[in-house]
Amino acid sequence: MNFLQELAESRLYRRLGQLEGKTVHDISERLFEHLLALQIFCNVNPGLAARYATEIMKLQSFDGFRTSQPDLYNLIVLIQKQSQYSHIIDTDETVGIPELRLRRNLREIARGKFDNNDYSQMMLIMQRRFENLPQQLVALRRKISDWKQLSSGQQISLINMLKLNMRERGIQSDFYHHLEKLKI
Repeated sequence: MNFLQELAESRLYRRLGQLEGKTVHDISERLFEHLLALQIFCNVNPGLAARYATEIMKLQSFDGFRTSQPDLYNLIVLIQKQSQYSHIIDTDETVGIPELRLRRNLREIARGKFDNNDYSQMMLIMQRRFENLPQQLVALRRKISDWKQLSSGQQISLINMLKLNMRERGIQSDFYHHLEKLKI
């Protein structure tokens, strides 16, 4: 099965109507989970991470929700352009993304030049901007930032914790399916 077919089969949100009643805080939590998963992919399966980043950076203006893009792209759009979707989601302008740093990290991942320290710093900035993140996600961010120092058992445990957090709401994204298939 090719990469784009996999994307089409497992979507977090297939249409904007599925977001009705959600808050930007709900979406920021999903984005944080996805960015943690991307950091894991960069450390375990850099080829997969590069394909995702390349696909996302094809439309780096993040100008609108697109069903043809990965879930991560749409989550970025929903946070970055939240006023554009205020008729569907409850917005909070204090929630934002360090856009330039995110773009730089995605470009570097697409080039195969992942910098774990820069990415971890970006995640810390996001943690501070996304209020009320669950403590489990905060703890995962800390541990994933030291990925290379962890044993394979600890790495598997972190992947399982992230999958449990993603599965908690009963909505599975394309990243969830790739986390399921990771080999440590």
